[in-house]
Amino acid sequence: MKVARLRNVLSQRDIGKMNVLEFAKGAIINLQLKAGQSIGRHHTPSDAIVHVVSGRVRFGIGEETVELTRDVVLHMNPKEEHELEAVEDTSLLVIKVGDDTTCGMEKE
Repeated sequence: MKVARLRNVLSQRDIGKMNVLEFAKGAIINLQLKAGQSIGRHHTPSDAIVHVVSGRVRFGIGEETVELTRDVVLHMNPKEEHELEAVEDTSLLVIKVGDDTTCGMEKE
């Protein structure tokens, strides 16, 4: 069993990214953005599941844009290009499942 606690880092920076847990064939990342902050188009080589802990965020995937809140869960296929912008201060969990859980931006 592994237990992790999320901590708010938005008082110190506009965008925060913290590894929460790693496990065989996967990882969980906590991504936090202040309202108005965005992350440009990128991809991940693994499946990714996104769940909003607090706030609202717009995800652009391909030609479609969806708004995520606490009651919405998003799944992205490997290498599916996406971008996001926080509508409110937002904390979200990105659950990556696969052999390679790096971010496509990290390899460029």
